[in-house]
Amino acid sequence: MQKIKLFSQYNLDAIFLKTRREIFDQLRQWPERYFDSEQIQSHIEALKQPLQLNLPDIDFKKGHQVLAERIYPASVFQPGHKSNSKFRVTVLIFQYPAQGQLYLLGCCPPIDVPEPIGEWYVDPVHQQITIEYLEYEKHPKKALAAHQNYITSLQLCYESLKSELAAFNNELDNMIDAAIKERKRENDDMKGMLV
Repeated sequence: MQKIKLFSQYNLDAIFLKTRREIFDQLRQWPERYFDSEQIQSHIEALKQPLQLNLPDIDFKKGHQVLAERIYPASVFQPGHKSNSKFRVTVLIFQYPAQGQLYLLGCCPPIDVPEPIGEWYVDPVHQQITIEYLEYEKHPKKALAAHQNYITSLQLCYESLKSELAAFNNELDNMIDAAIKERKRENDDMKGMLV
């Protein structure tokens, strides 16, 4: 599992820019025959498919809840504590099934994101997102209430990010068409210089 800062790790505009650049990079590698009118549509589809940005389907209101025991160093609960002592604590864990491009859950949506509580992890192998609340043992009711409040905000962030990615995906055809026209113009200019 890898730790993730949910909705606050990656700049969405940077991801969009990277994807736009990838369109141009891919088109520069296309051989001349790909631009033939009989073949171009199948190559456009092959180009477009991996460039689409789709959030995994998650309902943050329907998580699987379990309690587990974990062992943590004393420094986790007492910052500055230098001894090698460890604590065994009961941790509240919520798991959310999530299949797809899990890294996109780290993108910042265009709305305010609440300060994260608990420790969030992405598990690409088991295709799930996990949140662990270390403070559950001390304050069980408080941890559950905090989770419910936080999840409501996360659902709003998720929906906002999903609509941003859908708008980007809807523009992919236009971006690819513009890039193809530019590449054809470059090819024509190159041919003109060689004649």
